[in-house]
Amino acid sequence: MAGKQMKLLLLVSAVISSLAVNVLATPLPRAIEQVPSLGLISSDSGNQETPFSGAFKPDPELPYVDFLGRRYHIGTIGSNDVIIVGCGTGLVNAAATTQVLLDFFKIRAVIHFGTAGGADSSLSVGDVVIPMQFSQTGIWDWLKSETAAQPDNGVADLEFRRYHIPADGYNLLGRVAYMKEYFFSPTGEPDVPERKFWFEASEDLLQIASTLEGIELNQCLNKVCLPQKPKLVLGVNGTTANFFVDNAAYRDFLHKTFDVASIDMESAAVIMTSLANGHSVIAIRGLANLAGSEEEGEDSSESYDVKTFSVSNFVKLNKQG
Repeated sequence: MAGKQMKLLLLVSAVISSLAVNVLATPLPRAIEQVPSLGLISSDSGNQETPFSGAFKPDPELPYVDFLGRRYHIGTIGSNDVIIVGCGTGLVNAAATTQVLLDFFKIRAVIHFGTAGGADSSLSVGDVVIPMQFSQTGIWDWLKSETAAQPDNGVADLEFRRYHIPADGYNLLGRVAYMKEYFFSPTGEPDVPERKFWFEASEDLLQIASTLEGIELNQCLNKVCLPQKPKLVLGVNGTTANFFVDNAAYRDFLHKTFDVASIDMESAAVIMTSLANGHSVIAIRGLANLAGSEEEGEDSSESYDVKTFSVSNFVKLNKQG
């Protein structure tokens, strides 16, 4: 057995050596020469200029840079120099985009924005939330049974038997434990990650956001109006996972268990990656619906382009801030 393991290790080492030679032979791009800018990361992919409706002014000499499949738009919004890029759906896309942005551009702070599902029924379609922290609720320890002990790094449990109809019975799916993330901090000891469940937005940017409380947001855009006047919501929690939540029972579980107001698929990754690089970061999300809503009268975004409303109101916040 030891001989087989040694042969396998030698084979792996040979493959790694070959890869290293090829990687080192590929020149890496230099950091873009520019003034320190705000890094704006949209949860959408595709053209990032169009939704800003003229607020974004491209740099006349270098309006964009195409790199690793994404276009990084260079220019200004108001008096702010900005880099705008769309990350696309999911945690890996969000983290990769953030890391490239921070590696190759001079970024003074990161602002992540997009839409989200609402978890709090007191909020409405079009409301803009700026959570003070995000959890990553996609790291599960799927336990062997309903009676298995809570893991040391577990935060909460989801017991499937609680959702039986009728209520009595045993569920072979058992339950899952929500686990803390491994966070490698620039101020921490190398290779010794901190276990964290909540990732906080930067205090300096939250303080700036607090000065916007009570700002009047756009209710109507291009002759289309939201059903209620949207409001800016501060001081709440958000959560992120690598799956789209379109289930009311799970939405209510997340809200009750973790006291979250918004559910999305990217924010925690952007915040975690920015903090790991020592950069200030904040996330802004426009609520597209009450996640999993189906019944008549529940909030739904089907009749409204909430993404456009979100960008419009994001630009308004940016100009005011």
